[in-house]
Amino acid sequence: MMVSFMRCLKSKRALNSAILVLPILLGSYSCSPMTDEKNSKITVNNVRLVQDSVNLALTGDVSVELEKTLTEALRKGVPLQFNSNFRIFKFSFLSANNLFEKERKAILEYHGITRRFSVNLLDEGVSPAYYESLTEALAACLSIKDWVFFPKGLLPNKMDGVSIQVKLMLNHQAFPRPISILASSNQSWQLSSGWVDVLFIEEPL
Repeated sequence: MMVSFMRCLKSKRALNSAILVLPILLGSYSCSPMTDEKNSKITVNNVRLVQDSVNLALTGDVSVELEKTLTEALRKGVPLQFNSNFRIFKFSFLSANNLFEKERKAILEYHGITRRFSVNLLDEGVSPAYYESLTEALAACLSIKDWVFFPKGLLPNKMDGVSIQVKLMLNHQAFPRPISILASSNQSWQLSSGWVDVLFIEEPL
């Protein structure tokens, strides 16, 4: 009974937030891209695998910029879900064989009473972490340094046809339904790095 009540309350809060944010999202359609202060984007650079004697670990530089419409929505109570995906696959004749994959889902929320941001990593069994600044919170959502690590032996001896990629994105489909419908056709809310190739140079023993 308590669980059902809490779910109902959470859904109601999300719907109320969606109603408040809809005018912001609708207004963004009438704004020319030339007048925007900045474009939303996720940029990933210098992505590579580093190795020790046993494991390989992902590292790289991530930068995030959010347009005013997104930050206003966040501060009005709309949670933002960021998805991070990593994959290793090998092409063979007419197919692609998946060797390894990992996904991270991070929920970013703003709490007006405490004026802090929280980041909840779904399916990882850890309590939400709180941050004073949006920059710190975004880093917690999307940083890729040491996020992925795996035994070196997972990679085949011959790397011909093997692709290693990472993608970071804002999952606009996770918004409350009224916003999700509009966001699906608004470029400002379709935020993704696209699949980025990960550099791996095997070091001699």
